[in-house]
Amino acid sequence: MRIFDIFKNPATGNVSHSKLWANVACAAGTVKFVMLPDPSAEIWAVYLGIVGGYAVARSFVSVKRQEVENESETRETVGE
Repeated sequence: MRIFDIFKNPATGNVSHSKLWANVACAAGTVKFVMLPDPSAEIWAVYLGIVGGYAVARSFVSVKRQEVENESETRETVGE
């Protein structure tokens, strides 16, 4: 996997604006977090919650999208 693959839509190979800006936002938040001299437990919790929550939400959306695509393919096959 190359670094630019995190910005691309795997189906088309084109740049995905939602992936691009989501990764830019995560990178900016990470840089800001790393630059904090001594982050408190609350800051750690918020940072990890946002980064982890984003990853979980993205995976959830991907799974749901795949389920919908599989369901529509099944309906098309049954209808033939």
